[in-house]
Amino acid sequence: MKINSFNFSKNNSIVYKNNLRKCSEIFKNLLNNKENFFFNTLSQEYQKTLFLKKIVLKKKIHKNILIVGMGGSILGSKMLSSFFGLDKNYYFLDNLSNSKVNDFIKKDLSKFSIFIISKSGETLETLTNFNIILNNFKKRKKNISKNFIIISERNSVLFNFARKNNILFYEHNANLSGRYSVLSEAALLMFNLDYKKIIQGINSVLKKDLKKNLISNAANLLTLITKSKIDTHVSLIYSYSLLSYGYWHQQLLAESIGKNGKDFTPIISECPKDHHSIMQLYLDGKRNKFFTFFKIINDKKDLPIKDYFDQKFKKSSLNNIIDAQFNATTNVFKKNLIPFRIILIDQKKPIQSFISLLVYSMLETAILCKALNLNPFNQPAVETIKKETYSLLS
Repeated sequence: MKINSFNFSKNNSIVYKNNLRKCSEIFKNLLNNKENFFFNTLSQEYQKTLFLKKIVLKKKIHKNILIVGMGGSILGSKMLSSFFGLDKNYYFLDNLSNSKVNDFIKKDLSKFSIFIISKSGETLETLTNFNIILNNFKKRKKNISKNFIIISERNSVLFNFARKNNILFYEHNANLSGRYSVLSEAALLMFNLDYKKIIQGINSVLKKDLKKNLISNAANLLTLITKSKIDTHVSLIYSYSLLSYGYWHQQLLAESIGKNGKDFTPIISECPKDHHSIMQLYLDGKRNKFFTFFKIINDKKDLPIKDYFDQKFKKSSLNNIIDAQFNATTNVFKKNLIPFRIILIDQKKPIQSFISLLVYSMLETAILCKALNLNPFNQPAVETIKKETYSLLS
């Protein structure tokens, strides 16, 4: 992973220097105190243990995998599936939709391994979809113990159901927030990724070249949020396989920072498609937005294009055209003094590079929250909707 500094940074300002010291101290405290189990998932010991669990599980699961969950319980695995090009064998049920769940129950789900993931073990939407799938199994007189894997907290509704029905169960640590669970069983268990490369990706942020960059970028963002009118973060995504990362990162920012009247609203833009819609607003609307450009480099997948329209391009391939649009946009942003940074994911080292991005994103978010006197790991406001929903259903 490669990340540049902000194009507009004023690293000599007193405010920035104070924020740099503040963010550096917060980073040290976060790693030392480990107030959320997320920090345990960054250790080599944890990742090695998880890898051993995956080896055992690999012998038991089917080729096709269905993952049922909501929010952070499913966005992590969905993101990994998309980035590593595993979409053909991985399926996701992450909303309440008659048409979508009906499509699944028409399939022979006895040929699937079905992961049911809920931190609390009581998520209404997850239990609802699980009920529908279970009913389908009952009608077909299938043995549910052979197909389901449940991940939740102990002593929950799902835990008790797994124990009663002899279903394989993995614990979701009670002190691990869903949106920070991407390096735990909840998101990694169903993928055969080399844990040594995962550790390399983690350590590149914690101990190596990206550590200094993380703290300086967090300080820059903090300066932006507190000393300017910028209250919106726009992810400009130029590689389709990073789009699911965008949705995961959106939840990470929204649930972590959107509290106590404070805000850093995340928006996702799929480019170059959005050049023809919302880019006008980005370039000529309110100057309340900060932008991060995301792109994959060294991508071996490229489609050469035969020119039937005499456009006289020096080179004509899909990647070349996307590169030109990417570079043109950054050039225009520079000329217009629009604040942005660039994050590049190296496809030559896909696991290390992508894991670095995830760790970087989570730590940057946690540092910002602490600097703004916010708890990075809770989401108290949405709990009120859950209570209201249950009161209406009761």
